[in-house]
Amino acid sequence: MDLNRTFAQAVTHQNEGRWAEAETLYRKVDKARPGTAPVSWNLGVVLKAQEKWEQALAAFERAGKADPGFRGLNFNIGLCLQKLDRKEEAVAAFEKSVAVEPQDPVGRFNLAAAYRDQEKLEAALAQVDAALALQPEFVEAQLLQSKLRTNMLPLWHVPMVNDAPRNDAYAAAIRTQVKPGDLVLEIGTGSGLLAMMAAKAGAQVVTCEAVPWIAETARKVIAANGLSDRITVVNTLSTALEVGGVLPRRADVLLSEIVASDFLSERIIPAVADARTRLLTPDARILPARGGVRCALAAGELLEKHLFTGPTNGFDLSAFNKLYPRSVRYDARLVQPHALSASVDPFSFDFTGGAIADSEHVRFSLPASADGRCVALAQWVWLDFGGGVMFENSPFIDSPASGWQPGFYLPDHPLEVKRGQSLAFDAHHDGFNVWLSFRQ
Repeated sequence: MDLNRTFAQAVTHQNEGRWAEAETLYRKVDKARPGTAPVSWNLGVVLKAQEKWEQALAAFERAGKADPGFRGLNFNIGLCLQKLDRKEEAVAAFEKSVAVEPQDPVGRFNLAAAYRDQEKLEAALAQVDAALALQPEFVEAQLLQSKLRTNMLPLWHVPMVNDAPRNDAYAAAIRTQVKPGDLVLEIGTGSGLLAMMAAKAGAQVVTCEAVPWIAETARKVIAANGLSDRITVVNTLSTALEVGGVLPRRADVLLSEIVASDFLSERIIPAVADARTRLLTPDARILPARGGVRCALAAGELLEKHLFTGPTNGFDLSAFNKLYPRSVRYDARLVQPHALSASVDPFSFDFTGGAIADSEHVRFSLPASADGRCVALAQWVWLDFGGGVMFENSPFIDSPASGWQPGFYLPDHPLEVKRGQSLAFDAHHDGFNVWLSFRQ
């Protein structure tokens, strides 16, 4: 057998995409002349094209033994390991690839994907940013970058910090209740905005942020605003803090914005309770001091279009409504609800008083304030900072951007109601979640 001719024919088949035929010829050459780097390499390439990952990996590794400097070796080994779900080994191979060829955007992209698979999102973003710096039109890297940023910073963060009424309420509370010389403990750093407000009021601030890349970004924001000497950002949960460490003594003020759209699901109750027990002075000021869940009957043609279906193009689709969730959240400006009753607060929480119940189950009724078509029970949150400073994100009041979205809890079908007619509801919370339902 003329090995050179056989190898050349295999290359021709490979270039034509005839993978199986190329594999057969490469194996013949490899058997006759084992361990030759170009043969093992090309065999690995055609095996990879056929998704024979274990065999391809073995072929690339043989090529590496023959010629450790073979270009693209670590990259292709990494690809095979990635496909075989050997995540740590894939990362190591891609790291070697980037070290050898730092100007290769594809190598950096694959390293980013490997880091993502290990939940190392910050490292993944650094590599995909580097890939795009090398090749700005790299669309796959653009997509990965977008997904990483979405995972690393939930979309509600930006509208939250652009919520002027919320910011103004916190600013007013801080102005009146934070004094020069106070030690402020903040739970949930986020952008660093509230910590900077407290520092500007003359306080020293220790602020906790559990997400490492958000904590690091907050440090940069705080440094850019010249307040690093007054604010310490700690990448930890507040429950891991101890007095005497980074928190030099018990704090005079607890500042938090770990209020969820349903009030509870960011675990504000246990976080505040732990801080009061271990980290605050007995007379510490707590901002917000109180808060709760507020509800009202909701109507609106556009809202109904987002919650229920029925006659459509000559067909009745009403049965499809049973598949729709009984609770959804929408930006109120998108669905334009209007109130069909006064509001009621099924749950209120006082963070300055005694222990808050682990769970509650209450029943309440709401009388309609006008004739109309009730399509949901709207739910939002309210905060009381003390000193007359209040905030709520009512879906019935036009407001700027907000990270808190109102909830809409659905009946089985829209309900025609008359003025004064009451609808009955069950409300439940377990300390972490809120559930509201029509009693029909």
